[in-house]
Amino acid sequence: MKTMLMGMAVAAASMGAPGVGWAEGGKSEVVELTAPILPNVLVMYAGQGANYPSDPEAQRALAVDSALVYEELLLECAEDYPSITLLGPGIEALTPTQLALNYGAVAECGYVKYTAKPYWIPQLVDDVDICGEVLGPDWTLPTQADVEGFSEAELAFMAQTLTDASGVGGWGSSFYFGLQVFVRASDGSIQVGDLTPGASPRVAPIVPLMQGWDPTMHYEGGVSLRCIRKTIVIEVL
Repeated sequence: MKTMLMGMAVAAASMGAPGVGWAEGGKSEVVELTAPILPNVLVMYAGQGANYPSDPEAQRALAVDSALVYEELLLECAEDYPSITLLGPGIEALTPTQLALNYGAVAECGYVKYTAKPYWIPQLVDDVDICGEVLGPDWTLPTQADVEGFSEAELAFMAQTLTDASGVGGWGSSFYFGLQVFVRASDGSIQVGDLTPGASPRVAPIVPLMQGWDPTMHYEGGVSLRCIRKTIVIEVL
């Protein structure tokens, strides 16, 4: 398996099953999973529960206005966090240690500046294509097939990559480096996927954590909103 840690994503390219990371006839597939898109809870909480918008455009605006993307946070936080290394003159690529330090700094900065936690409103994740809206049309919410299609080797790589980043980054924010993610289940609903090696089941319904909770309320289960992208690479022989 060929793997790498990227600035905003964990990427894996392998010889596994089609749709996960495969090579065939001079073509290979690279699968990338982003760092979490954090919600600015001070913005998002105003639109939850009884205030949850019924208009699709208002839902989209709430999601986009709430979304804190890794690359944007990295630039915004660089001035206050000297451990952050940015690409620029003389720095064309980052080392694994620099990438890990960037992850840790963004995790801390997002929380300190915006009280950002993985407390998205599940109904908002269901109603709005947040990945496509804030990252571009190539990015989507992982599906149940995506999560269940990862091999144990690919899951182990992702888990180790995030563990290494958490340790080097120093802040150790469990939610930022967590392996619980929102997924689009095979029945079309929003559920929770578990990317932990050996986990079973891989995908399960969202479990209410308190009496009277409903999907238009934020969910404090530590589930991250990560996005996935699959790119076909044609090998020139």
